[in-house]
Amino acid sequence: MRLTRITILMCVAAASNAMGQVNVRIGDVTHLKGQSVNRLIGTGLVVGLNGTGDGDQYAVTMRQLAQALGNLAAPVGSPEELKNTKNVAVVMVDAVIPENGVREGDQINVNVSSIGSAKSLAGGRLLITPLMYHDLRIETIYAFASGKVQITDPTTATVGVVEDGAKIEEDVLLGFTARGSELPFANNWVDPREEYITLILDDQQSSFGLAVAIAEAINAELSLAADVERVAMAADARNVIVWVPPFQRGDPAPWIRDIQELSTLMPPTKAQVVIDSDTGTIVVSGDARISPVAVSQRGLTVTVLDPPPSDPTPQLTSKSFIGVTTEENINTKVTDLLEALNQLNVPIEDRIAILKQMSRAGKLHAELVTKE
Repeated sequence: MRLTRITILMCVAAASNAMGQVNVRIGDVTHLKGQSVNRLIGTGLVVGLNGTGDGDQYAVTMRQLAQALGNLAAPVGSPEELKNTKNVAVVMVDAVIPENGVREGDQINVNVSSIGSAKSLAGGRLLITPLMYHDLRIETIYAFASGKVQITDPTTATVGVVEDGAKIEEDVLLGFTARGSELPFANNWVDPREEYITLILDDQQSSFGLAVAIAEAINAELSLAADVERVAMAADARNVIVWVPPFQRGDPAPWIRDIQELSTLMPPTKAQVVIDSDTGTIVVSGDARISPVAVSQRGLTVTVLDPPPSDPTPQLTSKSFIGVTTEENINTKVTDLLEALNQLNVPIEDRIAILKQMSRAGKLHAELVTKE
């Protein structure tokens, strides 16, 4: 049987230059301390169900229904009088306050979930339900929820949503500035009497390199406007503290806007190979490389030549062995390997197996993260 030999030619130096640093907007990789979602919760009743409610086997529903009727000037002598009611279900109600807060009169969606023995909430309506902050030590009622329940997933008919179902009764305003004495960072630069904002790097972006780069970009652009030598400091890998000058304290929004609109270079990211076996996905980040190695997998061959010959059109040949080779002083990128395997139409499960074997052999110079 005649074998075809395949040789893949890679230019490592050119590939290295191709992956330059990326310019990013500071507001796209950070958020402000205090800028976060909050949750309102409550328990209520969904009525008008077509016999799919809790029924008399769930006493909590009957007691809550009796209480609701009493509040509406239609008292019942005992919950026993409601024992044949099957069109009512007791539900947990929750709503998410957007990260920039809400004002009185705003309306937001609410989620309803059966907590009894109801079979379905389809066709039901949520009775007026008070919603409180998820920290029950705060007794303020922030919203009232009511309206028609819509089932978004037919396979879970005991969970639904009421669009614009909660009307906000109390303003929820978020504070973004804090006194230096309120910050959890002990540093001689932070003045307990001054005001600051804190930029928090997103989880997937946090690193000392990016935090320092952001602080340096802010100092370079805004120190002169504030008439000081320094306005920002990287407190750690996730937090950047920015001083608010006196002329901006009564109106910090323009200062925050100017900070978020600044750009900085993303420092080199950590070399990482993320494998999701369920979806057949391989994601490579950073300068992930491999050392000289040979791996045999299902009778295929890849040969990487460094440096490549002058011929811009490589010869494609084949052989029943997979080999990846490099010069001793030049390491090949993982992306080069994946491109070679792609040209050979190697199945994704084999590509994943090759990367795992290289990692076990210590030839994969990147963190290998597997999601089974």
